[in-house]
Amino acid sequence: MRKQRNLLVSVLALSVSAGLHAAEQSSFQRISAVSTANNIPPGVEKSHETSAEIIAVSEDGNTLVYTDSPLKGVGMLDITNPKKPTGKGFVSLNGEPTSIDVLGDTFVTGVNTSESYTQPSGYLEQRNLTTGVRIEKCELGGQPDSVAVAKDGSFVAVAIENERDEDLNDGVLPQFPAGHLALVPVRNGKLACEAQKKVAMTGLADIAPEDPEPEFVDINSLGEIVVTLQENNHLVIVDGKKGEVIAHFPAGAVDLDNVDLDEERALTFDGTQKNRKREPDAVKWLDDERFVIANEGDYEGGSRGFTIFNKQGDVLFESGLGLEYRIAMAGHYPEKRSGNKGAEPEGLEVGTFNGQQYIFVLSERGSVVGVYRDTGKAPESAVAIPQRGLLATQRPTRKI
Repeated sequence: MRKQRNLLVSVLALSVSAGLHAAEQSSFQRISAVSTANNIPPGVEKSHETSAEIIAVSEDGNTLVYTDSPLKGVGMLDITNPKKPTGKGFVSLNGEPTSIDVLGDTFVTGVNTSESYTQPSGYLEQRNLTTGVRIEKCELGGQPDSVAVAKDGSFVAVAIENERDEDLNDGVLPQFPAGHLALVPVRNGKLACEAQKKVAMTGLADIAPEDPEPEFVDINSLGEIVVTLQENNHLVIVDGKKGEVIAHFPAGAVDLDNVDLDEERALTFDGTQKNRKREPDAVKWLDDERFVIANEGDYEGGSRGFTIFNKQGDVLFESGLGLEYRIAMAGHYPEKRSGNKGAEPEGLEVGTFNGQQYIFVLSERGSVVGVYRDTGKAPESAVAIPQRGLLATQRPTRKI
């Protein structure tokens, strides 16, 4: 589910980190930050709430685009000199942007125009990356969340969440209409709206099978889409070329021991949570056989870590509370969230630097990026721009 921001004036920054050479132990250091309040439309007060939530990078690695939900638009940043990012303009939209990705010299954005939870609506639009001029607009027939472009540029996958109303019946599922996956082909570099496919997700999960809520999508080099159904605690793999479900399985649960569950202004890692549902938010392929999920939780769970699966549904690695402990040691543990979901790992990125693949896990509440080496086994202890040795992250000052 998309997160509601607080109503206070908040200024949000995109921070950029540069990867150092192996001789420097391949560490990452922040080299710059730019406030999104300095890249807003003319006539908008700088005190207006603004937010960089989802970011994507141009194919040459020199331009960032980000969604700004409060301002209902997309911002563009020039990072040709990553130590001095500069604004390249702002494109206003007719709704709330939920996600963004780059397609050649254009970007595609999911836009939520829902009148209510029971009448969800939205569209996918394509714009020129340099001018911001709109090229195409596709009605989606529901409320979009995550957007991903196939690696060969042949189609775009959109998670149509049709999110639940948390104030209705305490947010208990099911709440209709059900969500689904939308597939929009790309022909001659443009979205082919008329050829859009709807892939049903109903009847798959054990939790509210009649009301799937797709949260996040990612596409591997085979054109296979992995979809997280966060509230349903389920994972689905779809053949993007055929528009067919080829595998699905529960995200499962974790037993958490020595976890801080009390909000008493002290770090007391002595609690226990048995069978805590993972309820993944972000997902990223590591290769064509493995993917990693961030177990944020949004309904009945949230296991505070990340997990690596293969396409058969086998758990290859479970981080447990390892990331949360490291966040605490760094002084970033959000203690007043202990009774909820702790540091809440929400976002993910995967990138290769100097021949080594890394997993970047973004903690929403802890304002921390965990960096892990992907060894093919247990990882060793977000947009990656490997061709420029950079990692770009959004850093919202919210919900601490």
